[in-house]
Amino acid sequence: MTATESPRSVCSPGIGPRGWRWVILVIAGVVAMGLSVPALPTGPRNPHPTVFGQSLAWGSHQVEQESSGTESPKESTIVPRKGPGWTTSRIKGSPDPPPPYRPVRIGRQLQFRKPLLIARTPLAEKRLYVGEEGGAIYAVTWPAEGNGEPRKDLVLDLRSAWAKGQLRPDERAAGIGLLYGLAFHPHFARNRLCFVCYTLVPKKPEGERFPDGTRVSRFRMLDTDPPRIDPSSEEVILTFVGGGHNGGDLHFGPDGMLYISTGDAAGPNPPDPLNTGQDCSDLLSSILRIDVDRRQEGRPYAIPPDNPFVGQAGIRGEIWAYGFRNPWRMSFDRQTGELWVGDVGWELWEMVHKVEKGGNYGWSIVEGRQPIKPDQKVGPTPIRPPLIELPHTIAASVTGGYVYRGQKFPELEGAYIFGDWETRRIWAARIADGRVRDMPELVKPSVRVVAFGEDAAGELYFLDYDTGYLYTLERNTAPAANEQFPTTLSATGLFENVREYRLAPGVFSFAPNARQWLDGAEAEWHIALPGLTFVTQFEQPRPLPGQVYWHNFHLQFPPDAVLVKTLSIRTDQGRKRIETQILHHDGEDWRGYSYWWRDDQSDADLVPAEGLERIFAVSDAQVLGGRRHWLWQVPSRAQCLACHNVWAEFTLAFNLAQLNGPGCTKANASGNQLLAFQRLGLIRRVDAQNRPLPPLEEQAASRLPALVNPYDARQSLERRARSYLHVNCAHCHRFGGGGGQVVLELELSKPLSQTGIYNERPRQGDFGLANARLLAPGEPGRSVLLYRVAKFGRGRMPHWGSEWPDRAAIELLSDWICSLGQHPPLTPDRDWNDLDRKLRHFPAVLRLLRGPHTPEEWQRLLTSAQRLEPGPMRDLFEGYFPPDPQGRKLGPNPKPQAILTLPGDPQRGQVLFRSSELKCLNCHKHSGQGNDLGPELTHIGRQRTRTELLTSLLEPSREIDPRYAVYLVRTEDERQLTGLLVQRSSQVLVLRDADNKEHRFRSQEVVSVTPSRLSLMPDGLLANLTPQQAADLLEFLVQSR
Repeated sequence: MTATESPRSVCSPGIGPRGWRWVILVIAGVVAMGLSVPALPTGPRNPHPTVFGQSLAWGSHQVEQESSGTESPKESTIVPRKGPGWTTSRIKGSPDPPPPYRPVRIGRQLQFRKPLLIARTPLAEKRLYVGEEGGAIYAVTWPAEGNGEPRKDLVLDLRSAWAKGQLRPDERAAGIGLLYGLAFHPHFARNRLCFVCYTLVPKKPEGERFPDGTRVSRFRMLDTDPPRIDPSSEEVILTFVGGGHNGGDLHFGPDGMLYISTGDAAGPNPPDPLNTGQDCSDLLSSILRIDVDRRQEGRPYAIPPDNPFVGQAGIRGEIWAYGFRNPWRMSFDRQTGELWVGDVGWELWEMVHKVEKGGNYGWSIVEGRQPIKPDQKVGPTPIRPPLIELPHTIAASVTGGYVYRGQKFPELEGAYIFGDWETRRIWAARIADGRVRDMPELVKPSVRVVAFGEDAAGELYFLDYDTGYLYTLERNTAPAANEQFPTTLSATGLFENVREYRLAPGVFSFAPNARQWLDGAEAEWHIALPGLTFVTQFEQPRPLPGQVYWHNFHLQFPPDAVLVKTLSIRTDQGRKRIETQILHHDGEDWRGYSYWWRDDQSDADLVPAEGLERIFAVSDAQVLGGRRHWLWQVPSRAQCLACHNVWAEFTLAFNLAQLNGPGCTKANASGNQLLAFQRLGLIRRVDAQNRPLPPLEEQAASRLPALVNPYDARQSLERRARSYLHVNCAHCHRFGGGGGQVVLELELSKPLSQTGIYNERPRQGDFGLANARLLAPGEPGRSVLLYRVAKFGRGRMPHWGSEWPDRAAIELLSDWICSLGQHPPLTPDRDWNDLDRKLRHFPAVLRLLRGPHTPEEWQRLLTSAQRLEPGPMRDLFEGYFPPDPQGRKLGPNPKPQAILTLPGDPQRGQVLFRSSELKCLNCHKHSGQGNDLGPELTHIGRQRTRTELLTSLLEPSREIDPRYAVYLVRTEDERQLTGLLVQRSSQVLVLRDADNKEHRFRSQEVVSVTPSRLSLMPDGLLANLTPQQAADLLEFLVQSR
C-alpha cells in the first residue's frame, strides 16, 4: 500500500462445477485509501447465492435471474422462495448466563388497558390500586387467606364521571385526557382521602398548551366493599400547565407532605421550548411539596414554611427541587425516607436522582453530563449531577422504582429497583458513598415496565404497558448457561466449510450500497434466514411486536434470522480474516456476537462478552518508518447495540436504502439487490392489510431511498458525501441515537438545512479553528465536522469502530463543502517553503494533505509535522508517526481494559503522582502536600472503585463533584475566564483558575456566568504514559486509603 493509492472494491469471481457463468461474490468493500488487496481464496466450488449478475446459484442448484430491467409480475401473488432454505442453523438463544430473576404474571385473568400506575393505601391490607391511561382506577384484592386469584374492581372512571357531570367542570375543557397519579392520605384510615392527578383535553386546537390542563384533586373514598371513590367529592387543589411532559406522580413523604412531580410541559423535540427547566417562577420541571391538611391565602393547601425557597422573590414556594425534564415515577425509601426520582432524558441520557431539598438537577442547561442549553441562566441553586446515568444504548425512557425493603429476596435489600420503558430492562442499583457500586440486570428484557409499586410488606410489583399485565419477581431456575450456543464459527451452521469460507446452502451474500469506513479493513456480508422464511417489507413503515409504538420499521425479520459480516486485513503474510460479527434476531431483539479467527484461518472462536483488543504490525507506506501498529478492537456485546440501535432500525447494512442499488463491491455492477431479493422470495412486500404485493419494478424502486457508493466518482458529489455521513455517522447522529450533545440528524433523507450542521456553531469545542462552524459552506478549513473526520485520537469521528482517518473521504467531504459555497475544490499545495507555518493552520493542512503524493513528498510532510507541538494540528498526523521506542503510549484515545488488566506497582505510581510531568499536586492534596483546587486524594481509595478511579483519570469531565463545578465568566471588556466560584454575592464574584490564581470582579463587570460540564483537569493527561505506567498510578490511588 502506498500513500497515493485510491480506494477500490474487491470482487472475486467463481465458476461452479457445472460450467456456471461468472457469479459476483459480495466480498467487500471497506477498502479505502489504498489498501491493495488480492482476491479472496475460494474453494473448488462456490455454492452460495449472490444477488448480482445474471446467475444465482446454490450448490448444484441454479436460478436464472431476470435482468434488472425486466418488469415484475403485476398480479398480487406470493413469490415462492427459490433455492434451498437454511436448515443448518445452530444459533439459538444466548451464550450469556440467564438473569437471576424472572417476571411472573399475577392472576390468570387480571389484565388492564394501557396501565400507568400502582398505588396502595397505608392500611395493612392485601390490596393494590392500578390506574389506566384512560382514567379508570381499579382495586386489585387478594383473598384474605392464601394466594388465590386476585379480584379486580372498578373504583373510579374519570371519563364516565366527566360525561355525567360529576367532576369539577371547566368550560375550556372538552373532556378527560390521561390519568397520571394516585396517592392515599397518611391518615386514610381516619379520613378516607385520596389524591388524583389527571389532565384535561382542551377545546382549543390540538397543539396549544392548556394553562390549567393538569389537575391535582382531592377525593373521598367510600367505605364500601369493593371500595369506590366518590367523583362528586372532587376538590381541585392545584393545577399547572397540561400537555407534553406532565410528570404527575403523587406520593406522601414520611413528613406527611404531598409531593408532586411536574415536567417541562413539552414534547420530545425541541428541548424545553418554554425554558422552564431553570425558571422557578412557575411550577413546571419540579418536585412540589405542599401541605394538604392546611389552607393558606385562599388556597386549598398550604406551603410548608421549611420549603427551600419560601419568601424568595420570583420563586414559587411550592418547589422542593427543580431542573427535571419528565420525572417519571418517584418513591420514598420506606426505611430512610429518601426521595428517588427517575427522569426521562432527551437525546443521550436517562437519569435517576436522589432528590434533596432545594436541589437543581440541571434541565435544560444539561441532560445528565451533556450540555443542552449552556447559555441559560442557572436557577437559584447549583446544578447537581444525577446519581445514575444510563446512555441511550441501553435505556431510552427510564421508569423510576423503589428501594427494596421486602423479605422475599434478602440479597436485594437496600437496592434501588428500577427499569426502562423502551428497552424493557430492569436493574438493581446498589449505592455506597453516593455512587453506584454495581447495577446488575434482574430479568430478561420482556416487560415494557411503565410503573413499579410495593405492597404493605415491601414486595415489588410492576406493570406492562403493552400487555396490561401485573407482574412480580421470582427467582429464575433456568440452567446456568446455554451450553448449546456455538462457540466456534464452524458450529454455527453458517458455513459448509469454514477454512475455505464456503457458505452453507441457503446463506446469501450481499453488499450494501455504501460501506462503512473501518480503517482500511475489508468486509464480506451475508444473510441467513431459517428454513424458507423471508423478510417482510412493509409498504408503509409500522411498529413491530415488542417495540415501542413510535418506532416504525420498513422490514420485519423472522425469528433466528442472522446477519453476518467478516472483516479482513492485509498483513505481511497476505490477506487474513480477523473477525466475523453476527447479529442474531431472537424474535424480538437483536443481539451481537463476534468470532475471532485463528492464525491458521481454520476456524474462529466466540469472543467473550466484554470484547478484546489485539495489535497487528503491518506494512504501510503512510507511516514514517513504513510499519503501522493496527489496534483492533472487538466491541463488547453491549457496544454492538450502540450503533445497531432501534432508532436506526437495527440492521445497518441490510435495509432498503442499502439494498436499493448495485452495492459497493463492483463499480460497474448493474442490477438492483432489493429487486433481486424480492424476485427470489427472500424479501416479500405486503400492503397495510398484510396482503402480498408483487416485486417492485425498476421505476418504483427508483422512488425508494437509496444510498450510493461514496467512492464512486460517477455519482453526484452531494449524494456521495451525504451517503458517507449516513453510513458512518447517522446510526448515532439521529434523534434518539445517542450521538452527542445536540441533535445532529445526518440521515440522507434529511435536507441539509435540517441536519443541525449547516453553518451551526460547535458546542463541543472548535479545535482552534477560526470562526468555526460544524459545516461552513464553501470553507472546509472552518468546518469542525471535517476536522473530526481528519484527526486521530480523542474527538475523532466516527467515534466507534475507527481510529484511522479515511483520506479519500477527507477529500470527498472537502470538495462537497467547497461546492456548498459555489467554490471549486481545494488544489493540492506542493510548495514546501514555510512548511512549518502552514502546518499550524487547518485550511493550509487540507491542501497539503490532498493527494497524490510521491513517497518522498509524504515523508517530508510527516517529518515536518513531527515538529508540531501537541495540539489540534498535530492530532491530524499523530497516527502516522512511528511508535515510541520506549513502548506504546496510551495516546489520546486510551483503552481502559488495557490498563485494568495490568498489575500495578503503587511505589512507581507514587513517583508518577509527584512528578513534574503529571503535576497532580498542583491541584490535589495527598498526605498533607499539594493544593485544594481539586478533591482531596489521601483516602480516595476508600471512596471509589478501581474502575471509577480510572474513569476519572481518563475522562475527568464525565462526573464532576458539585463542589468543584467549573464556571465560565464573561466580562464587559470581553474577557473569558474559567474556574471555580470561590465567592459570589450581589457585589462581587471571585473565580479561581486552573493555576490556583484568584480573579476578583465587581458584579457590574460580569456579563454572564455559565456552568461548564468540563473539568479543570484536562483531558489527555495520561496520553504520554504507557499502559503499565497508568496501571502503576492507578494502583497508587487505589491503595490510598
